[in-house]
Amino acid sequence: MIKKITVVGAGSTGHAVAGIMSMRGFEVTLFDDARFSKELDAVKELGFIELRGKIRGIGTPACVTTDPAEAIPGAEAIFVHVPADRHEEIARKIAPYVHDGQHILIIPGNLGSFIFRKVFDELGVKGDITLTEKEGNFCPCRLSAPAEVTVGMPLKLKGNVASLPSSDTARVLKALEGVVEYTANANVFEGVVNAGNVINHIASTVLSAAEIDHKGNKYSLFKYAFTPTVVHCIEKITAERGAVIEAMGMKVHGEPMGMIHKVLHLEDHPEVAVFYEYMDGPYSVNHRYLHEDCGCGGAFVLSCAKRLGMTMPVLEAFMGVAGAMNDRDYIHGGRTLENLGFGPELTMEEILKQV
Repeated sequence: MIKKITVVGAGSTGHAVAGIMSMRGFEVTLFDDARFSKELDAVKELGFIELRGKIRGIGTPACVTTDPAEAIPGAEAIFVHVPADRHEEIARKIAPYVHDGQHILIIPGNLGSFIFRKVFDELGVKGDITLTEKEGNFCPCRLSAPAEVTVGMPLKLKGNVASLPSSDTARVLKALEGVVEYTANANVFEGVVNAGNVINHIASTVLSAAEIDHKGNKYSLFKYAFTPTVVHCIEKITAERGAVIEAMGMKVHGEPMGMIHKVLHLEDHPEVAVFYEYMDGPYSVNHRYLHEDCGCGGAFVLSCAKRLGMTMPVLEAFMGVAGAMNDRDYIHGGRTLENLGFGPELTMEEILKQV
């Protein structure tokens, strides 16, 4: 069984995973770039990570470092918890140090496996190294103080993953036994087209832009955004995406609007009270809620729709406005089929055979 885990990312999820896995008895290294030294130094100085909210306890990473030469060699599993905009940066930092037998798990996946594979190929990385993506994040959380993270939901070690290529998925799941309890998606596409945050974040953030500008660091999407009008638009996007998922030969996972319904009916769902109270933000529209969810899940499913001869007018409209707000072309510049290397001559059936 895996014993040594390197957690990449000094944000809230990185802190949470490093703390949780340390508490569960794994030998954990927490690693990120030197520009996150303040966050990492706080863990070093205290000697532990405190977990609050729905997971309480003290986790003690064995190593906290900004040096990839210290963090990567010897790790059996490398859990990457950074925004999608940083996937290429992290791939380049760790490439010189990865080696045979390592399993890289990107959480949330957001098609990051394609980015890692491209960088590794470019840099001539050799060896039996797997690239796997998780559908969705590890847990909702926020840094609430130095070396302290508040977790909004009870620990759930289950979830769906797929490797690139999907032929690696079974052996990755075997290797992860005792660490997590994930089950296999058919391929990495199945995870990204079911990403919950495309439903939760895009329309709600765009329609909240004025209030986000006014409130700044006092804004909380899950407290203020989900008015009847916003929910109506989200329902339209949910229906559009569901039709594309079915046309791709896949199934919609769970209830895409489940969290929205829970926070709108807190009296019936006390289990999300901590989530509602502490999962604040975004403080600006220049935020991963748009960069990641438009540029990855949104751009990808929209490109799939176009390849299938379908339209998603509501999602496309919101992504266009989001792009205008942030001076980014999410629709054409994001992780589309074309940008991932699947030329326009390929059918969806042909593409799915390649992953």
